[in-house]
Amino acid sequence: MSKIHCLAAIQKISQITEPCLVGFSTGRDSIVMLDLMMKNYKGKMTFVYYYFVPNLEYKEKLLKYYEQKYDIKIERRPSQITLSYMLGRVIKQSEVFNNSRHEFGISYFALGERRCESLKRRGKLAHIYDVDERNKYFYPLIDFSNKQVESYVKLHNLPIGEEYKVGYKHDLSICDPKGLLYIKHQYPDDYNKIIRTFPNLEAGVRRLEMYGSE
Repeated sequence: MSKIHCLAAIQKISQITEPCLVGFSTGRDSIVMLDLMMKNYKGKMTFVYYYFVPNLEYKEKLLKYYEQKYDIKIERRPSQITLSYMLGRVIKQSEVFNNSRHEFGISYFALGERRCESLKRRGKLAHIYDVDERNKYFYPLIDFSNKQVESYVKLHNLPIGEEYKVGYKHDLSICDPKGLLYIKHQYPDDYNKIIRTFPNLEAGVRRLEMYGSE
């Protein structure tokens, strides 16, 4: 995919002036989307981070950095997983997004999803080119490749989570045992917060420590 083609979506979206929610996960795709939206979008933006556990140091470092870089406020709200656990029932991601739409009185929602991320994502975005008018979603990165995301981060000197630097392919928003073990070693206070909130996750970490990866 050419550079011109992959930027077509943000060029189309930049012509819209409606207020917009911007979902920011601190992941690499999300960081690129945020930078593109800040440089191109003309409407009012409200930024929302959906946390796994609130006030984790390894997340707050990036959140605060980008708040200062762009002079913005990033709202913190519980994620789909957190709400499902707290309420004892399955909460759909669309419910979480619609709650934010209701809270902030904004219909459009920008997400950093890309067509090439997975077969599931490709199917979901198969008939969308930039704006999903029916469901009120923007997809500024829809045609970015992995390489183009990485190149954009380097070209614009955008800090990303340190987990990428040690081999993780995605940010540690949804923790698997390997990710939790990394957090336990690097951010023990964050690990303790996570285990206090989701005590059932500790068993997987202990198995990994005892037996190693399969």
